[in-house]
Amino acid sequence: MTLGARIEQRLGETGISQAELARRVGIRQSTINSLIRGESRTSRSLLKIARELNTTPAYLIGETDDPVGDGPPTPTLDSESKDLVDCFSSLSPADRRAILQIARSLAGGAPPSETVHARGGGGKAALHDRQEFRGGG
Repeated sequence: MTLGARIEQRLGETGISQAELARRVGIRQSTINSLIRGESRTSRSLLKIARELNTTPAYLIGETDDPVGDGPPTPTLDSESKDLVDCFSSLSPADRRAILQIARSLAGGAPPSETVHARGGGGKAALHDRQEFRGGG
């Protein structure tokens, strides 16, 4: 199987479009398309492409038929989850802690001491119930 066929197969298995893969890797979609059509035989972004497709460069170039390789299986994230991780990674440490606290509160998994409470109330409140968060008051 060719590099292009393996990329195309992994795109189908992961549910990622060419455009989404290109965006995640930071290259043009035409580069992905050229690899799939066989017009290009390699790319300096092959490691990033493999990572986004939850596989190894060795699998993509045909050195092995094992798409996972020797490492443990990587958890598969959907497009929105990966986008969230990408955004989270670019935040300052203080902003990361704030977003994590908000996410835990929304998910109901924050310890009571870290939960955002409604003004004047003693119980848990959903973040979207807080008027001051929306700018109200």
